[in-house]
Amino acid sequence: MSDGLVIASNRGPVTWEQGEDGRPAPRRGFGGLVTALGGALQDEPGTWVSVALSDVDREVAASVEGKAFEVSADGSRYRLRLIDAGDRFEPYYNEVANRLLWFALHRLWVDPYSPTGESWREAWADYRSVNDQVAQGVVEAVEGSATEVYLQDYHLCLAGPAIRGAFPDAALLHYLHTPWTGLDALQRLPDPIAEAVLRGLLAADVVGFSSPVWCRAFRAGAAELLGARIEDDAVLLDGRRTLVEAFVLGVDAEDLATSAASEPVAAAGAELDAALDGRQLVLRVDRTDLSKNILRGLRAYRLLLERHPEHRGRVWHYAHLNPSRQEVPEYREYLARCLAEAEEIRELFGEDALEIFVGDDYSRAVAALQRSDVLFANPVKDGTNLVAKEGPTLNERDGVLVLSRDAGATAVLEAGALVVNPYDVEAQADALHDALTMSASERAVRAARLREAALRGSPSEWFRAQRQVLRGAVSSRSGRAAG
Repeated sequence: MSDGLVIASNRGPVTWEQGEDGRPAPRRGFGGLVTALGGALQDEPGTWVSVALSDVDREVAASVEGKAFEVSADGSRYRLRLIDAGDRFEPYYNEVANRLLWFALHRLWVDPYSPTGESWREAWADYRSVNDQVAQGVVEAVEGSATEVYLQDYHLCLAGPAIRGAFPDAALLHYLHTPWTGLDALQRLPDPIAEAVLRGLLAADVVGFSSPVWCRAFRAGAAELLGARIEDDAVLLDGRRTLVEAFVLGVDAEDLATSAASEPVAAAGAELDAALDGRQLVLRVDRTDLSKNILRGLRAYRLLLERHPEHRGRVWHYAHLNPSRQEVPEYREYLARCLAEAEEIRELFGEDALEIFVGDDYSRAVAALQRSDVLFANPVKDGTNLVAKEGPTLNERDGVLVLSRDAGATAVLEAGALVVNPYDVEAQADALHDALTMSASERAVRAARLREAALRGSPSEWFRAQRQVLRGAVSSRSGRAAG
């Protein structure tokens, strides 16, 4: 098989900011996806196709006229194709991807009121159009039918069929970083969307998730909604066999260690130590996304202080929140409700009981994770929740992890975590109390288990596992065709 490699995602490995000289300046993106897939592109020929997300990105896309180009950012070099979606970006990204699809996959709809079932057709047409643009970018990047193509996430659910149509024999894997939902939630989408998403993903040789739970849900949905046949871990539909596999994504320990040793992290840590003033730290590090369940988490902390006055003045709750999708009304309203709840807690128990930081400060987040006595991650649904793995890797206090049973990471972290029902505020308050009063010996045992589990499936291992499974699936397909 060729070593050719094409990756396609909404967000690419490089973003651009306006430089001091007025020209676009490239900056390497963060996160496991860039580490794993970007690392592969440093070692072999390949192209990353992504969507221009900002005005500066679009300026760069216009300057290269849609052609492939090379760029260096923070010591890494990439060959890119940058897709400018124009006026279609807003409905593609915010209306369909971040509203319809994200809400369905995370079970965020409130049935009597939403989804409304109105005004989706035009936005869906734009989503399809942008997917076609990305697929065309992939097709133009492909050099021969043996190229491996790795599609990423729920933004590109419809790209697979166009790629498959152009290159029937290409090795194609689609990885979903989200959870997958049961048929009842999927059918809250308009029927044409639910069916098209499933069929689009099944154009791949392999569909990957972070947890076996999401794999089972996906297979069941394909069987019930499309009439597909399930054979072991594969879905058979219209003469195509798609393997549905789980690939554990862990932390990049080396990258985290480098960040933790930096001067900005040390400075942020000194500020946090002053704010803590010897108190225990209950920490949340999250995006302001509805799926992260921040509001119930605040109410659990409030209940903790109401029922256990011994913690008042001895515990500090710090919520480090990165603003997310504030163009979508539901996200803005949710953040406002969280801030109002936090203000009520401060009024009841004092200004020092709680701090909410809303902004983008990676160094401060790392410093907080080093210092937490309790890390609180209670999402209603989460594809993985890497913070639940990064926290134990960085932590220097044998911190306890209170973790939702519906996070993808729970499958590997449950032996060390206190696992809670994300809808049960009383159970979460109890878990916070148990974590704060846990003996040092039990904390140490649990922390060791968490650290070991968090290192499973480093980004490079995660991607190697996908390549191995994809190559096996394509080999089996070729064998069946020959037979």
